[in-house]
Amino acid sequence: MKDSLSGYGMNTLNNLESKLSQLLQPVHPDMDFVNTLKTKITHVPSIMVETTRKGSKFLMVGIGVFVGAIAIWLISKFYTDKSEE
Repeated sequence: MKDSLSGYGMNTLNNLESKLSQLLQPVHPDMDFVNTLKTKITHVPSIMVETTRKGSKFLMVGIGVFVGAIAIWLISKFYTDKSEE
């Protein structure tokens, strides 16, 4: 009985394999794409980060203007309070 089951299983497996080989077509990828992808995956890219000092200059000028405005406001408030006394 064991022999008949293994024969049946092999026959079914062979039928399944032949049906799949008829239905599925092998894929042949573009070799240029494969080579480009391989290069991108295997080589570490060199990354250069540019530093800009323009933004920091604008930030410093902005902070200076803000601090100056606060100082002028505080000084004028101080003199206004003294003149009311």
